[in-house]
Amino acid sequence: MITPRNPSLVLFGAAVLALTGCTGVHPPKLPRSDPYASQQIHVDSEQLRKDTAVGAPIVTRDEAGLLHVTLPVRSAISKTLYVDCYVTFFDHGGVPISKIGPITKTLQANTPDSIKFNSMSPAAEDFQVDLRYAR
Repeated sequence: MITPRNPSLVLFGAAVLALTGCTGVHPPKLPRSDPYASQQIHVDSEQLRKDTAVGAPIVTRDEAGLLHVTLPVRSAISKTLYVDCYVTFFDHGGVPISKIGPITKTLQANTPDSIKFNSMSPAAEDFQVDLRYAR
């Protein structure tokens, strides 16, 4: 049988292990960082990406300073699609200032169309569009 030479040292080591393992406080869960930069136009599924064709947005500003956007889009398949469009407008610092949607759009099979929307504030400098199948 093996006996420790210094029993107080063994007790001290056991106490340290017990105290460090029993604090009851766990470290916070940190989110993963996103390796992809946000784009201006997003679709929520691979199927919607395959089923639609989206052109470059046409952006103008009216005399009141409001941003007007026309987004060319069409069903790229031989079926009518129903799509919801959600829009977020951002100020010059990239801070969201307003959201609109859903704007539900019916896209006829293989027919060019567009989704039009505008900001409610002249402070809008940029926007992001999220397209989803209508529910």
